[in-house]
Amino acid sequence: MTRKALPQFILLITLIAITAGAAIAQTHRKVTLEAQVPFEFVVGNRAFPAGTYVFEMATGTPRLTEQAGVLVVRNHERKLYAAVAADIAADANAHVKPRLVFARNGDRVYLSKVWRQGNAAGLSVPLAPGIASTEQEGELIMLDASVVTGAI
Repeated sequence: MTRKALPQFILLITLIAITAGAAIAQTHRKVTLEAQVPFEFVVGNRAFPAGTYVFEMATGTPRLTEQAGVLVVRNHERKLYAAVAADIAADANAHVKPRLVFARNGDRVYLSKVWRQGNAAGLSVPLAPGIASTEQEGELIMLDASVVTGAI
């Protein structure tokens, strides 16, 4: 290789590496859903009042081969925020639309699962210590969500 061609070759290799890195980063882009929750609910050990919330799958779209993910819950109006480590939940079929699943245990409602449309994998939020598995003992409440594009 000549001395004149070497800088052009290095530039070409650098551009290919940057493009490949950006393509890989795109596959793990966070997924952001928004929903109007008409009741008070609990995430982890924190209670959230009724309102409009953003639910962000910060680690990207969950896959059945993964062990865990991170869910961020935000209410911009009241400046409320929580981030929790979540397990991966599996369903028999891919979900047609984004959905939130809440479980009622007594007079409390707990965020249980977050599903993205087109996926059979979702995030399962662990319950606070001392809370029984609400899905087997209590009532499930399902809310449709919408995908937020261009979210921060």
